[in-house]
Amino acid sequence: MSRFVAARSLNDALEVMARGEARALAGGTDLMPRLRRARLAGEPLPNVIVDVSRLSELTRLDLGSERPYIGAGISFRRLESDLEVERTYPILKQAAATVGSVQVRQTASIGGNVANASPAADGVTALVALGARAEVVSIRERRFCRVEELITGPGQTILANDELILGFELDRLKSRDGQVFSKVGRRRGVSVARLNVAVCLDPAFSDCRVVLGACFPSPRRLNDVEELLANGVAGDALWREAGRKATDLFQDVCGWRSSAAYKVQAIARVTGRTLALAWERVARGA
Repeated sequence: MSRFVAARSLNDALEVMARGEARALAGGTDLMPRLRRARLAGEPLPNVIVDVSRLSELTRLDLGSERPYIGAGISFRRLESDLEVERTYPILKQAAATVGSVQVRQTASIGGNVANASPAADGVTALVALGARAEVVSIRERRFCRVEELITGPGQTILANDELILGFELDRLKSRDGQVFSKVGRRRGVSVARLNVAVCLDPAFSDCRVVLGACFPSPRRLNDVEELLANGVAGDALWREAGRKATDLFQDVCGWRSSAAYKVQAIARVTGRTLALAWERVARGA
């Protein structure tokens, strides 16, 4: 049976985590079901659950500075409703709005979404598009790591047992208008993504970002697609070619199987459609 500890300060939390097998809990919407499954499967549970939900360091939101920052404890509901988020990083608002139900978004945190390392995590796909660097802390050290490097596979990260994600530094993008997040779920309403796409475009195509989620072990930037866009001319032909190239990259990594037939078609369609919408918003905002 795990022991529950409510951390009174960040140092308090890190000291507890340094003593042995412990897991941090903020919203708990990912962690608690995971622990329940582990218990039913007879797998070992952490000795301590450390509640970090009341720590002010994890709820810092500073998007106007030279190094925009989002605390790991910020809920998806706050990302969905915050005016500063909408003004500077609308892709985060769009992604947050697709996460679970309103009740889930009230408690689920962006840091928990990353730490859970689901290939279908909507928040992770958006963060990768924004070049997010996770600030990871422990009693031993403080370090930064790109989100796509932090996650090594489904449910797997490079985090040590005594480490905690404090927050995320984001790139300052050249344009807010060309940020679009798209998701395909198994059904309308509350659903886990079968496919999600995050796109960031600027008017000159000098900083194109295309990220595909729920298709690989973790969300991945499509560098070949970005290069195609940087050397192309905006229009339907380019969006279709980008969709085809995204599909090729998926098949190169994952191979061909009958269960992927739907996804192959959806990747081309959704990638092209998301790029077209992003460009439409760039042109409208120019």
